[in-house]
Amino acid sequence: MDGSDALSELRAIVYGLIGGGRYGMKIRLPHAAVMTLLFRQNISFEDKVKIVLKSTYEHSRNLASFAAIYKTLLFALKFISSNLRNMSPEFRKNFFCNLGRSIALFIVDGPTRGRRLVPRPPGTPERTQHAAISGAIGGYLVWGRYSSINYQIVLYLTSRIITGMVLLARKKGISPFSWDSFTFANVYPIKAAVVWGTVMALFESCPEVLHPSLKKSMDEVYRLDELEERI
Repeated sequence: MDGSDALSELRAIVYGLIGGGRYGMKIRLPHAAVMTLLFRQNISFEDKVKIVLKSTYEHSRNLASFAAIYKTLLFALKFISSNLRNMSPEFRKNFFCNLGRSIALFIVDGPTRGRRLVPRPPGTPERTQHAAISGAIGGYLVWGRYSSINYQIVLYLTSRIITGMVLLARKKGISPFSWDSFTFANVYPIKAAVVWGTVMALFESCPEVLHPSLKKSMDEVYRLDELEERI
């Protein structure tokens, strides 16, 4: 990896930082403004503005931080992988040095360490394993700190990952996901029935296990008569 490659990788890190911050502001600002105006009517306008700005800042900061960390780690893994593969023959003659190199290569490059991959553009992983390692570390450092926004994003990604894994299993021909009858049109109604049946059973039998925001929303829909009696 030469100087121009390193400069391109650094440029990708900066673009990731800017893009993450800009996108976080774009999607969080209107959402926070609407939710605050609808559900925080009992506080002053000044406090509403503070809540909106705080939520927007947190979302933008976290996306920017994660993008920068992720791309920095991808750069580091590419650099480490390249240097491990190009170590001098003299170094490899030492048994323990060569053993350490082999272990490091397996950790960094996985079982495909012996095959040279096509160079990828700056800011993108050379191997899928690099994306997993970088994403996991970035996720722990940024999204691992609990907050309502982080929790919301992690839950959102969880549902998207499950859907993506099902589609991947179908693509790879894994049963029962690859069956002809296992289509979106056939499965979605069943999924909707299971989800709504489960959440209503939990709401009626043990509502305390539901997330407070979900329970509050369901109370307003299904316990309106009780709420009005209290008022």
